[in-house]
Parts: sequence; structure tokens; C-alpha cells
Amino acid sequence: MRRLRWALTGVGFLAAVLALGGCDQLWPLEARIAILNSATGYAPLAVEFYDASVGPVSSRVWEFGDPGSGTSNTSTLPSPTHTYRENGIYSATLIVYAGDGQSSRTTIAITVANPAPVPQFEATPDHGPAPLAVTFDLSTSFDPAAIVPTPTGGAIVSYSLDFGDGTQPATGTSIGTSIHHTYAIPGYRVATLTVVDNDGASASATHVVTVEGVAATLAAPGGDPIGLTYDDASLWVSDSTAKRIYKIRPSDGQVLASFDAPGGSVVIGAKTDAKAIIPGPTAGTPAGIAWNGGALWVACLSDGKIYEVNPSVPTTDPGHILAVLESAAFTPFALAFGGGALWVSDIGAGRIFKVDPLTGSVLGSIQAPGLAPTGLEPRNIVPVAPTGLAWASGSLWVSAGIMLYRVDPATGAILASVPAPGPTPAGLAFDGLYLWVADPNGTNPGRIDRIVVP
Repeated sequence: MRRLRWALTGVGFLAAVLALGGCDQLWPLEARIAILNSATGYAPLAVEFYDASVGPVSSRVWEFGDPGSGTSNTSTLPSPTHTYRENGIYSATLIVYAGDGQSSRTTIAITVANPAPVPQFEATPDHGPAPLAVTFDLSTSFDPAAIVPTPTGGAIVSYSLDFGDGTQPATGTSIGTSIHHTYAIPGYRVATLTVVDNDGASASATHVVTVEGVAATLAAPGGDPIGLTYDDASLWVSDSTAKRIYKIRPSDGQVLASFDAPGGSVVIGAKTDAKAIIPGPTAGTPAGIAWNGGALWVACLSDGKIYEVNPSVPTTDPGHILAVLESAAFTPFALAFGGGALWVSDIGAGRIFKVDPLTGSVLGSIQAPGLAPTGLEPRNIVPVAPTGLAWASGSLWVSAGIMLYRVDPATGAILASVPAPGPTPAGLAFDGLYLWVADPNGTNPGRIDRIVVP
């Protein structure tokens, strides 16, 4: 019982202290602000405040530092929300009062940023042969600060449209006005639109305009360039008259190396590995060529075979010819490598074959573009031979007649087509941006064109 009495006495003592001194002596009044969402953001910014003060708070007054909001600039609620509609830095203040007249205040900064304008524009048409007349529509650009239901007076006040071809940019103040521009020279042009709002914020957007046509022409290293391929740095050209393979620099056509085309190879004994194969006594007549993994594939018209060669070693080296493929299913002409397969055109059959490069097995085939439909009387219709192939980002470019076609390698469906730059297009190569076309060019010197394609 004595212990209980002492406990009661302790409680009584604490009550006496509270009665005499007041709880504000134990927990002094201190104003504190808590933000329940964020104190920074774009206008309009709704900030959720919370009175986190300590001590004997009996009342409070919020001053949000936003006199333009009128009567909404103040509140007495414990947890008010205030919306700042204009960008800027505001000082929000909380004043708390105790019952005995004491007060405490604190201030917090609210940062309201100006949302950048959103540039959007269309180019019509965005591809076609040079000269290409394009109309630009900027009218879908907007300033988020002006969007209903909480407009804050934002607006786009100026724009600049750089056409990407070195000509003078178009400038103005009204994005509702269409802009017309003609691209005279082929190339991939990146048009850039920059817009500025009434608070000085700016933003840019781009749109690629493909101006089709010949961007450059090189003289072929021989008179009859028939095959073409690209090795990520250089172009390789096969010449059916010179019976040689040339490595050239794409910038100027400078010959960097050359060697006799393979053909009539001899297999020694019963060996089947590559070292058992040596070149024949004369060079073969090359057709299409393709590059893959450091090796060059060459279709030979002399013997109907496809050779994989190492161009880094002399033709007399036993390691020059790495493999030989031969198939009764096709007579090879144009070649391309892509999607893990060797693509082979047969100009007599008018088909393009997908071939396993390890075994020579045919994995599938598609009809070349430009041919008469199966079963149709070919009166007045001249079949067009697929004389060139190039793999380009999952599709095949095919030269046939005076046209170049981009086709789906699975179905043969034509995805795009452009006229060939010369009269007799043959080998093709794709460098990741441009399509290159080899052309024996009739009685004129052979040429290699770099063209812009869709």
C-alpha cells in the first residue's frame, strides 16, 4: 500500500505542476509547416499545406504569398490547399496563436516553374524526289500554361524553323501560318522547330525530310561494275570484264586494294576443309558480292558457284578461299547477306533465294519484283531480272530493270520503289543511311551512285 500511495503522490505532483505552470511551459509554441505533396512544380501548382506546429495552438492564419489570388490568399484551416497559377517563387507563412496571446510564425518557399512550350509540326510530303516542295504545319504546337481548365495566360510568342539544308530559317510569331519550302538537293534533311513562350521558355522538335535522288557519283574502278557491297568502312566492287574485285574508298572512289575474282577452283584429293581448295589457273567472271564477318562472298558466272573468300590474304594463299557453295536449285547472280542468311538472285528464274551459308541449302524463296504474275500470258510483258541485292535493316533492296525496290524478304511484298539513277542498275549496297548502286552504264564509263531512298 505504501508504494501505491507514493505513485498517487507522484501523479498529483505532476498535475500540480501543469496547473501552476501551464502546458506551454513544457511544450513551447512553435509554428511548423508540412507540405503533403510538393513545394515545387509547374503552374498551375496546387500545394497541400499542413499545420504541424507544436505547443498549445488555439488558432492559426495562413498567408500564401499570392496576393493575386484575392481572398484565397489566406486560410485558417489546419490543412488548406492553395493553387499557384503563375510561375515564380512565393513565400507561404503560417502564424499560430496560443490561448494566452502568444504567437509563432514560420515561412516556406514555394517554387512554381513555367512549363516549357510543346513544339509539334508536320511536313507534307516528308519524302519524295528532288526538287521537293514541302508544306510545314506548326499549328499543333502549344503552351501548357494556356490549357483549359486552369489557364494562366501562357502563349507561344515566336518560332524559328530551320529547314536543315543550310538555307535561312523561317521565323515569325504566328504558329497558325503554314510555311512552304523547296528542297533542291537530295539528302536526309532534319528540320528543327523551336518555339518560345511569353515567359521566355523554349523547346525544340525535329522532323526528318527525305529528299530522294543522287547525292554523289563515283567513277567505277573498271568498265563493268556488276556487284557491290559495303564492309562498314569501304565499298567492294566486282567487275565482270576485268574479272577483278576492288576495294574502294566511298568518299572519292580511290582504289585501296584489288584481286582476281575466284572461279574454277580445284579441290585437292578427298579433303573437304577450306585449305584443300586452291584457285584455278584463271580468274572467274564475278557477278554479285556480299560481305559478312570479315569475309567476301562472290557469285561466279564462269562455273555457277558461290565462293567465300578472305580478301586480306593473297589469292595464292591456301587460306584465301574459305568455302564454296553450289546448288542445283539456282544459278547465282546477285548476292546479299542479312538476317543470318545469304540471299541469292537467279536472273533466269526471276527469284530470290534464302540460302544457309554453311550448307548451301535453300531455306526459302520469293519472286523478284517487276515480273509478270504467275499464269499470266506474258504478251507485251518483259520479265525483269533481279540484278542487284542489298540487305537494309530487315528488308531487301532489289535492282530490277530501271527500278529499285525495297521488299519484305519473307513475302516479297514491295515496301517502296524509286527509279534507278542510271540505265542499267546492277549491284547494290546499303551503308546504314544511303543506298549505293553500281551501273555498267552502257557504252559510257561504269558508275557508282550514292542515292537517298525512302
